[in-house]
Amino acid sequence: MANKENKQGSELLAAIIVAAGYSFRMKRFKPLLSLGGSTVLEQAVHSFRASGIRDIRVVVGHRANELLPVLDRLGVQAIVNPNFSDGMFSSVCAGVKSLSPEVKGFFLLPVDNPIVNRYTMEMLQNTFFSTDFGIIYPSYKGMRGHPPLISSRYRNDVLTWNKPGGMRALLEQYENDALNVEVVDPGILLDMDTQEDYYQMLKYCGDIQVPSEEECYAIIKRANTPVKVINHCKQVAQLSCAMGSYLIRAGSQLNLELIRAAALLHDLAKGEPQHAQVGAGMLGNYPEVAEIVAEHMDICLNPNQLLTEKEIVYLADKLVLADQIISLQARFSVPLELHKNDSVVTGKIRQRLSNAEIIQTRIEQLIKMPLHDLWKADLGGQG
Repeated sequence: MANKENKQGSELLAAIIVAAGYSFRMKRFKPLLSLGGSTVLEQAVHSFRASGIRDIRVVVGHRANELLPVLDRLGVQAIVNPNFSDGMFSSVCAGVKSLSPEVKGFFLLPVDNPIVNRYTMEMLQNTFFSTDFGIIYPSYKGMRGHPPLISSRYRNDVLTWNKPGGMRALLEQYENDALNVEVVDPGILLDMDTQEDYYQMLKYCGDIQVPSEEECYAIIKRANTPVKVINHCKQVAQLSCAMGSYLIRAGSQLNLELIRAAALLHDLAKGEPQHAQVGAGMLGNYPEVAEIVAEHMDICLNPNQLLTEKEIVYLADKLVLADQIISLQARFSVPLELHKNDSVVTGKIRQRLSNAEIIQTRIEQLIKMPLHDLWKADLGGQG
């Protein structure tokens, strides 16, 4: 029901992306810079689409001829601001003026703030339709970010505002009608005024998007994952990161943050049928993490391929029972005995055990020590 209500609400909202400026400080044209496998502008559009917003308007001005074909391909409306040289507020006005009467509220996003989490957008929408506040800001660790969601009752105020300070000054006049919504999304604070800002955003986004540990726990909370499963995931993450650290010191090229995030989230949907695939489906914003989660139960091994983050999390999961580290033999002896009369099930169990043994042997060869010694030394494991 909540998803249906959210969808209905999103149809009454619009998004205005302002992409008309000169990019003076960046000295490069920001909307078409590469980011996360596409462009900055495309990332901004996708941020809204992922949360169900379909009425997306992009205000263009400087180098509009380069952006119009991109917007046409994306299927979003272009609003040409012939007065873009007057400053950003003129583009805000152009976007607001274009809104149709049925729009109840609009997001306002500068194109250089393109990385906003889908859950952030949904939280802003839900708050907008469940309170009387007319200006909803996302906030991360007490700091407001983009995009605010603004009621259309401020449409005329925007179009008639003629004081200094632009949109920021206008909104400050209505602080009593503003509400902060705390979100676990550092992306709301990331902008691209300078080259250094852009490099930080590349680092944050890049080709591999990995949720922070804080974001992982927010995802787990939303999924209502049981406490005992969370404790298991924590132990798997600890063991995975310990193995990853030893392997990195031995020369392996691994992403420790990807390992940690995938391990923390691998049993996100535990209790559901096909929980690995269900959990992976809940991680659409993080495809690399989702791929590891999808294969943490059954993995396709390639003996000629270097070890990846996927194998590390797979093995760690098999070495942890509840929240205790044990040997593979101890881990698999009970299910093998329990299903000894079912050849199909025992076949699957033995294949998982075999894969785990192969991975363990390869890791031990690389780090030149038994895993038993590793977890005894680093984690105090038993077994």
